[in-house]
Amino acid sequence: MEDEAYPSANASIGDTNGDGYLDIVLVKGRHWPLQNLVRYGDGEGGFSPVSAIGPGPDRSYTGELFDLDSDGDLDMLISNDSPDPKRVLHNDGQGVFTEVQQFGSPDWNTRHVSIADLNGDGLVDVIAANRGGRKITDSFVCFGIAKGRFSESCEVIYRGSATTITPSDVDGDGDVDLIIPHRDGGQSEVRLNDGEGGFYDRKAFGPPKVGYRSAAVADFDNDGRVDIAIIAPGSSTGVGGSAPDGGNHVIAAPRIGMFYGEPDLEFSSLISMTESAERPYAILAEDVDRDGRTDLIVGFIEARPAIWFNEGDRRFTETRFGDQFGEKEGTTYGFAVDDVNGDGLIDIVAARSDAPNMVYFGK
Repeated sequence: MEDEAYPSANASIGDTNGDGYLDIVLVKGRHWPLQNLVRYGDGEGGFSPVSAIGPGPDRSYTGELFDLDSDGDLDMLISNDSPDPKRVLHNDGQGVFTEVQQFGSPDWNTRHVSIADLNGDGLVDVIAANRGGRKITDSFVCFGIAKGRFSESCEVIYRGSATTITPSDVDGDGDVDLIIPHRDGGQSEVRLNDGEGGFYDRKAFGPPKVGYRSAAVADFDNDGRVDIAIIAPGSSTGVGGSAPDGGNHVIAAPRIGMFYGEPDLEFSSLISMTESAERPYAILAEDVDRDGRTDLIVGFIEARPAIWFNEGDRRFTETRFGDQFGEKEGTTYGFAVDDVNGDGLIDIVAARSDAPNMVYFGK
């Protein structure tokens, strides 16, 4: 996918230029301004040389593709770390993206954004996960307004530190709730939607002072209830086994684990999926083998990525993929999946920092 290593944070897949083939958007920068890039697909697994996409350079974490203005092509939301603005880009239908708005505040330490219609008005809203370490940090929702734009005033949905917020209907009432893992040693929560985009009721999951980098959400055991898979890479800020509880006490957390949904919107204690010391840094839920059960794709710091194939009955089998040497380089920050070469199999794009970005074709 690339011959050189840059600080990449994510990737998105979609037909950006309207030629009927899937393209790959490479989201660059993180803490250092870089230009976001696109490689246009030929439908058979080949890609053009990289081209710049959108304004920049920025400290970007997410380039979310979605038809924001309902004109039939894919637009893009770009989340940036401070002090860069958070951008709304509209597509002219041929892959030319123009900034039409900046949302939120440049001061937000925004990591990732997600998109969902939270208030049931038929317009998508943008959810910004903001990281702040141990200090109290607000994450926001900016509600959609007409013509693919968002309200200038945004509402607080969580006070903590977050790198990802995942929308999902947890309580089965037809509206979209929010799953929020605390990144830096605090309480992770499910925020329940009142049906109008208000998030006042909450359900805690996990201990009160443990941090998780991100979560993947699905009904993994097919019991009709939402489950939450988490990764905890470990760090000096208290994530994944080094969060202080009061004085010097430390709460341990598995590197990869699962909270299974239980009756009455409760969650099980965290079930560890591995005892490995390798540090996970990206996670995605996807039915990779198309057997009707949701699998997990996990990326690591300086280790080969893995698929945890769901065998049913809450059993998973780990399979590593990629070259055993090249994939030990850098850190995998994000995944995107689709059938980019048209053979009917899922392909995986891995966005990596300090290592070339990769595409792994299904077989």
